[in-house]
Amino acid sequence: MEQAVGLYRTAASCFGSVGAHRGGRLVLSLFFKAVLGIERIFHFDSLRDEGLALLTGGRRTLSRSTLGARVRAVSSRAVGQFVRLTQPGVASVQRLHVSIDEHAVARFTRKFLIPKGFHTIRNKKMRVEKLFFSFDTGLRTLLNLVVTPGDARLATVASKMLAALRARYRHTPLRVVLDAGAAQSHRELLQLVDQNPNQVVLARTPRRTAYLKRWKALPEELFTSYEEPGRYKGAPAKRIHVAQTTTTLRADKHSRARQVRTLVAREEGRRGKHRWHALFVFRDNATEALTLIQEFRARQHHEQTYRVLLHDAFVDAAPSGYSKHSSNPDKPGFRQSALMLYSWLAGLAVNALCHFTASLPQQFHRAHPRTLRRWWLHFPAELYLSDKALFVVLHPRWFRDWWQQHLEHLNAKNLRLPWLDDRLVLYSLEAPPSQSGEPSSDPSAST
Repeated sequence: MEQAVGLYRTAASCFGSVGAHRGGRLVLSLFFKAVLGIERIFHFDSLRDEGLALLTGGRRTLSRSTLGARVRAVSSRAVGQFVRLTQPGVASVQRLHVSIDEHAVARFTRKFLIPKGFHTIRNKKMRVEKLFFSFDTGLRTLLNLVVTPGDARLATVASKMLAALRARYRHTPLRVVLDAGAAQSHRELLQLVDQNPNQVVLARTPRRTAYLKRWKALPEELFTSYEEPGRYKGAPAKRIHVAQTTTTLRADKHSRARQVRTLVAREEGRRGKHRWHALFVFRDNATEALTLIQEFRARQHHEQTYRVLLHDAFVDAAPSGYSKHSSNPDKPGFRQSALMLYSWLAGLAVNALCHFTASLPQQFHRAHPRTLRRWWLHFPAELYLSDKALFVVLHPRWFRDWWQQHLEHLNAKNLRLPWLDDRLVLYSLEAPPSQSGEPSSDPSAST
């Protein structure tokens, strides 16, 4: 709730063009839409929950037409300012490990000729719009967002995002991890490296036939064998063979050649067929090969967060960036405000849910949003609104002792809701089941 209050106040200062309170309600509606798992904006027409209405800043929830109109009414400059002001901070760490990758949002339109891009899930080139999130692989937190038409390239966008990250976290060294999309063009990859000096870059090498032939031709004595844990608990160990070599890269045929440290990994297959991977390593010739491979593998948490954004925060339902009212369907243009605001609030919701799990019992640490909704968010409550306070009486089904302890901390913060005339929020629990005569269903009570 503290984060929601902060988002409301930031939106009120940024979205003055639609009105401070209206801008705040817009942000609260989109934020809690992602937190609570409301799939589409048009579902707001059928919502009659008074608790959700109070959460989103009014006595009734916004209608789909009002919400859709407001999300398109805010300017791109105001949305950019809102995103900058709400970017999560990073505690002082020795170094920041950042992954930058793209997520393609499919656009099924025949009327408007918007740029095409490669959609990895559908495995084809189609009309898309792209979301580029930067991600802290250590804290598993989304840091920033850039939205583009479908023809944007990962290396080009990543270079701009890194400049913004360096300005924001200027006292923290950055190490950057990029997927193979950044290495499709050697010119773009080398340009990214040159524009970001004194920065370690790990980029996965594309699986091209020419590369694979070179890797298979490496002498066996160059490979060092390692054993890693199997696919599941008790499974036999997995063997991986790693070799270090160099690859000659040129920006173009007239540029000087550069020798780039390359790590080649060969994983033994279960049925005899090996799987090959390789990494380009820039500005790190000291770190052990296996350590660098494990550092790169941490970007899998970024991929997992994209899956959560897609299936739990419904980011693919974002409003389009192209104008559906354009008088020229061949060149409809691109306006990023609605797409960026919707996607960024979905990312902040995923961040909030991930951080919420840190305070939960161990079995819910880093649980998925749908699990959190079943166990911790979707249960009845009573609301009492007075002139000075909002009283919330919770009826949790499980883990009553946890709720009792944490509600005391929440009440001690004296949190006030600016969209409810600065009323104080006070939480309490219903009477214990033993007093109400109902049997207890708390799984923690049976352990």
